[in-house]
Amino acid sequence: MSRSDVSLAQEISSISAQLGQLRAQLSPSAQVLLDRCDWNFVPGAGYQGYPLMVLRFDYRVHLDDPDLLELADQIQRHRGAVDFALFSGETQTPLKVFSKTLLDRRWHWHR
Repeated sequence: MSRSDVSLAQEISSISAQLGQLRAQLSPSAQVLLDRCDWNFVPGAGYQGYPLMVLRFDYRVHLDDPDLLELADQIQRHRGAVDFALFSGETQTPLKVFSKTLLDRRWHWHR
């Protein structure tokens, strides 16, 4: 195995461990949501350098989904402000959402 292959394998292993640690910090219901989709966390890829959490669902996703709102709340508590790119099973174009937007919407629904 070449040095670049070893380096790439180490980087992938490190990223995988970081994602596993992030998932482990979340509630069981948030973990179930992550299990139902493909997801990734991309540092600095969001608006103004915020981290971007990419979620790819194979079904229609709703912004008022309680599990999605709980996930946004927990991610914000553990990582700070995070942007989301939500892919629905209906389209290849992501819906980009700020975690603050999700959390503000939830607050208005519970008033």
